[in-house]
Amino acid sequence: MKLYNYFRSSASFRVRIALALKGLDYEYASVHLLQGGGQQFAAEFRAMNPAALVPVLDDDGTVLTQSLAIIEYLDETRPLPPLLPKDAAGRARVRALALAIACEIHPLNNLRVLAYLSQTLGVSDEQKNAWYRHWVETGLAAVEAMLASDPRTGACCH
Repeated sequence: MKLYNYFRSSASFRVRIALALKGLDYEYASVHLLQGGGQQFAAEFRAMNPAALVPVLDDDGTVLTQSLAIIEYLDETRPLPPLLPKDAAGRARVRALALAIACEIHPLNNLRVLAYLSQTLGVSDEQKNAWYRHWVETGLAAVEAMLASDPRTGACCH
């Protein structure tokens, strides 16, 4: 199993956490998102993921993209230990928390979005940082409210 990822990518980090929780060995393949204009834009990498995003997991020829899809694949193909609760309501809650991070917060603070703000739209660093701060704070406040309002919240969110 080979994980193409970037050390500062929170999406890559999600997959590395899942691999560690499951105790799975994997080959770490670094894809530097800044070096040389971004290694993710190389033809070889784009052949695996046309979106030019990390992470990408190659599991013996099964090539997967998108962190949450990779994590679900790992849980379905290697069920022990399980990453999701046994009950449907618990699984839905954990997925909602994960989606809040992956879909509501992460896209607004990733490198390509921030670069677009400054390089294409001409937003100043001060404006970009204020924009970033606003959306991350708003998203995390929602996640914190989801956690605070649910009695199932434990040491690891559920």
